[in-house]
Amino acid sequence: MIKKVKLSKFNGELCENLYADVCYITASKFEDITNLYNRVNDAMENKNWLKFRDQLYLMDVLDKGGFIIGCYVEETLVASALCELPSGDYLDYLYEMGLTEEEINSSYVSGYVMVDPLYRGNSLHKILMETRIQESIIRGKNHIVTAIATENIFSLKTVLNLGFEIKLQKENHYGITRNILIKQLVNTSEQEIEITA
Repeated sequence: MIKKVKLSKFNGELCENLYADVCYITASKFEDITNLYNRVNDAMENKNWLKFRDQLYLMDVLDKGGFIIGCYVEETLVASALCELPSGDYLDYLYEMGLTEEEINSSYVSGYVMVDPLYRGNSLHKILMETRIQESIIRGKNHIVTAIATENIFSLKTVLNLGFEIKLQKENHYGITRNILIKQLVNTSEQEIEITA
């Protein structure tokens, strides 16, 4: 487990004594991600905002040095997200942003963010992004890039408040225009060392 968080809402209603565990998701829990995707997808108006990723894709994320985190309430996965190495369109975006080969190699792509509709309103998207930032710094990464549909104003507001900058707008294969955002990561312990030296 990475950390425990207190939740305040269930199905839009205030509640007490509701806690969730933020932890790494390994291959043995991939079925939980699929189940969460199905619940999220059923509630989505625009199905093209979230592309399904099968268990082979998820295993590839882990095998290539990425990580997947989730938020569990008891045995139920209620939110999840991943960080993976840049490839495909994301590699092109990073080059277009002017990153060097070295900077690209020290970057993660953050995505496949899902929050169970019953647990919305608990800032889980923000909690998972903050956790991905911390975990990326621990792994020596210097940048995180993410893509958010321009219409998805709530997710966009969350990542902008966490210091991401919009660098590009691109249309994906489904015709969805997305903001491509990047955040430069700062290791606070290194920063403190520099200040005291």
